[in-house]
Amino acid sequence: MISPISPGLLATDLDGTLAVGGVIGTADRKAAVALKERGIPILVVTGRNSKSLQKVEGLWDVADEVLFSSGAGLLAAEDAIPVEQTRLTSREVRDIVTILIKAGEDYCVLNPIPGNHCFSWRRHRSPRDNPDFDSRMDIYAEWGRPDDGSRLPASQVLVIRPPGMLPDQNLKTALAPWSVFHSSSPIDHKSVWLEIFPAGMNKGSALAAWCGANSIARNRVLALGNDHNDETMLSWAGMGRVVEGAPQVLKARYPVRSFEDAAEEAMEMFQRTW
Repeated sequence: MISPISPGLLATDLDGTLAVGGVIGTADRKAAVALKERGIPILVVTGRNSKSLQKVEGLWDVADEVLFSSGAGLLAAEDAIPVEQTRLTSREVRDIVTILIKAGEDYCVLNPIPGNHCFSWRRHRSPRDNPDFDSRMDIYAEWGRPDDGSRLPASQVLVIRPPGMLPDQNLKTALAPWSVFHSSSPIDHKSVWLEIFPAGMNKGSALAAWCGANSIARNRVLALGNDHNDETMLSWAGMGRVVEGAPQVLKARYPVRSFEDAAEEAMEMFQRTW
């Protein structure tokens, strides 16, 4: 439960920022408890779906609320019903998939929230060239099904590409009508994942909407991330920070902090100016 009057907010990415291997460390949990005891809430903003969040040890010791699927959904408590924030229309899904098939991409179309752990998929590259795609299929085998051509609404479309293979200009131009951002695979930490959402939807816009609904001013938000898909959140927040493992380009733009250090900074900053 978020207080109607909060001195500030710590917004944090999950995997690679707060959690390592799906586990939140004891020191970070203690730092989170100390911060929340001062009335400063913690919002986790993650690319995970609500189903996979159940596997994260210690999540609700830290989080007050969670924006999941990069902001497409909201969990207000551990036992709350996931709330959909946005979706792609069936026409958008049709247009996106047509582009991806023409480009020979391996993709997954994720169902609307709350069922976005379920998905349809299609591959074009060989397993040898794109093993991360098969790794995802293995992990979520019970929820995946081959793409049968149905074009229904979706929470997002996920494209999985081999390591180092960022989208070329032709693909960027074709997908320009939607919000597209890339990150490193959370599975092999090398392959490139492209996440496609409705226009204007990203971690930054989701954070901005959440803060507006909770009456928390932008200049009273400290955001912490570790990858390119966090940058909209980092740039929107009054204070953006990244962890040591972030890409060098982000470390050049934002101060480096661990979660524990970011929690301490938020406590000092917001208590001093409240």
